[in-house]
Amino acid sequence: MIKMAKNIVVEFPKITPIEEYDVEVVERKGIGHPDSLCDGIAEAVSRALSREYIERFGRVLHHNTDQVELVGGAARPEFGGGEMIKPVYILLSGRATTRVGKERIPVAEIAIHAAKEYLKNTLRHVDVEEFAEIHQRMGEGSADLKHIFEEKGIPRANDTSLGVGYAPLST
Repeated sequence: MIKMAKNIVVEFPKITPIEEYDVEVVERKGIGHPDSLCDGIAEAVSRALSREYIERFGRVLHHNTDQVELVGGAARPEFGGGEMIKPVYILLSGRATTRVGKERIPVAEIAIHAAKEYLKNTLRHVDVEEFAEIHQRMGEGSADLKHIFEEKGIPRANDTSLGVGYAPLST
């Protein structure tokens, strides 16, 4: 452990580096796993918003779309097929710039369309309209972060993680 200042501590982990193991055990989730679907949907929504922002304003505006919730539906599985009884519920949340000046950006429509297209391309044998009920609750981007994306110079990462703290020491 190295103390650099009265509140800053750098501690090195006491673990064997993964490169030195003979075997590494990892979990791989398939493309149809709910976690994989949520990650893919979140990325598809971000790409769609980024394209819209660049097309209209020449740059990516503040957005954060990595909060996707998938609530399982119900099915009656059979060998070689089955039947959907109740669709899954998908909630898209996060934040996005919805207005620039007086110009409205149709964030909700873009997000839902991107989610449906992702599911159609990923789950080719599933009727997305029957399979999924998709809603969105995308909030307006944080006012104190939006100005960061207006600065000229080096493009910024599209993330709200501008600093890291540890409660109760965070200010």
